[in-house]
Amino acid sequence: MKQLTKQELNSFLERFSNLTGGELLSIVFLTPESFKIALTVQDKNRDFDWVNLNFEFAGVKDAKLLDDAGLKAVDMEQGGNISFSEEGVKVGFGSDAYLSSPLYVTTEVLKYEESAFSI
Repeated sequence: MKQLTKQELNSFLERFSNLTGGELLSIVFLTPESFKIALTVQDKNRDFDWVNLNFEFAGVKDAKLLDDAGLKAVDMEQGGNISFSEEGVKVGFGSDAYLSSPLYVTTEVLKYEESAFSI
């Protein structure tokens, strides 16, 4: 997995169209303070083919999470949002505003990896 940095954030969001139209697939807990979220997105670098994007959150400070059944109900038409702040990296899914997102995380470290598309 590769750590997402503040310097590459804009190109990352542009590449994956702010996560618009994707689908949340799963949450897997690694430790009490870390977990992974998998979702599908379109990749601009691959002519907008679908890929799976896996986020790993380490040093979680705050989160509003859903169970796997709730993930499927999140409307990703507004995409997601990622920002860097003094509190850490803030990630919201299903809204362009962090606190109004049905699922959000504030974490110390955000890593990601791409994998082949599957549902």
